[in-house]
Amino acid sequence: MKKIFNRFRLQSGFARLKYELNKMSRKNCSISLSSAQNIGILVPIQNQNELQEAEALAIQLKKEHKKVKLMGFLFDKTIQISPNSNIEIISIEDTEWNYIPKKEKILNFINHEFDILINLCTEVCFPLVYITALSKSLFKVGAYDKRNSAFFDFMLDTQQHSITGFSTELKYYLDKIK
Repeated sequence: MKKIFNRFRLQSGFARLKYELNKMSRKNCSISLSSAQNIGILVPIQNQNELQEAEALAIQLKKEHKKVKLMGFLFDKTIQISPNSNIEIISIEDTEWNYIPKKEKILNFINHEFDILINLCTEVCFPLVYITALSKSLFKVGAYDKRNSAFFDFMLDTQQHSITGFSTELKYYLDKIK
């Protein structure tokens, strides 16, 4: 019964997303990683290691003189977030019953026009898909998933499931864009 209800919640979320997308328009263009100055990163955080990998990626990009804004969806409340961490955390409490994100910080992230928005989800995390789909970013990239292809400008079909592995592969291809 719970599985059926969760599927209904997700279907409702996708229906609302489709409605929201029909109301908006955005400009998009391909941007190489070397040309991008302002990068947004969305990451699912299921354990302490994923949190560390996401923060390491942000630090690496900042060393390349990029402005980076990191937002993570926390699956496990027991994960310790450092007070001086540069990641903005959201969780299931920050969503409506149908997984639609609802907090002001999420709307600010959606409305920020990043040069590149990188979604590091290799499995479906609807709140992060929703943020990606409605983002005003110029270039949206992420892992290939046929169901989400309408929400991205560039998708990478990968076997990598770690944040470090996927981001390394993604950076390789983003550096090839002219």
